[in-house]
Amino acid sequence: MTGAWDGLIVMGLLIILLVLGVRRLRPKVHIPWKTSAIVVVFIFVCLILWAWSWR
Repeated sequence: MTGAWDGLIVMGLLIILLVLGVRRLRPKVHIPWKTSAIVVVFIFVCLILWAWSWR
């Protein structure tokens, strides 16, 4: 496997952990965003950091 696939797998696992963490915390802490919005922002930040690393 190439590094690109490894990064994609790691990002997918991080998204799964993020979704599970947000759903577990939601009853205890008021989180104003929907889970899908948090995932979209997380993916956007990862893509920005990836693009920044290729400068």
